[in-house]
Amino acid sequence: MIEFFIELSAGLVGVFAGAALALWADRQARVHHVAEEQARLEEELANSRKLVISSVVKNTSETKRLAGLLESGEDPFLFRVTFESAVWEATRAQFIRIASIDERVLLTRFFDHVRRLNNLIDFHRRVSAELEISPAALDAGDRKLLGDLRARLREVANEIRIDGLVIVTDLGDAMHKRLLGIKPAGEGP
Repeated sequence: MIEFFIELSAGLVGVFAGAALALWADRQARVHHVAEEQARLEEELANSRKLVISSVVKNTSETKRLAGLLESGEDPFLFRVTFESAVWEATRAQFIRIASIDERVLLTRFFDHVRRLNNLIDFHRRVSAELEISPAALDAGDRKLLGDLRARLREVANEIRIDGLVIVTDLGDAMHKRLLGIKPAGEGP
């Protein structure tokens, strides 16, 4: 009878130890899976961030070109100005899903400004084209309208440039900063 209790106790201890070992192995597998998933998401975020920041650099640089064209009057229809938002459109859903709230707000605001500037440029082109083909000569009202449009374009472009510099300073890597002429902290003027 004692042998029966010993064998029963040994069996119960074995079952308990097996269950505990299985639970421990399952937990370790879940921890490993979560760590792998987190590493994958971090790599995905880093790749998305690099692409999006490169687009920010391109658009920020383009605002300088726009300012030059507005000052010179060399390209009255601003055909040589092209802002890029395709990268953001392609990566936005994925980026917003995994990025921090601060990054989401900064980049969404930046690309909203870019979209607004693109709309302003298109409006400027249409107005300029209509005034160009108009049989009447430009009067003071037409010149004021074009001047006001140029002033608004400058204002929005400057907002984009400042936002772009902030984004690249906060989120960009050394290459992005170098492209915009931002010197690393601690480096002389």
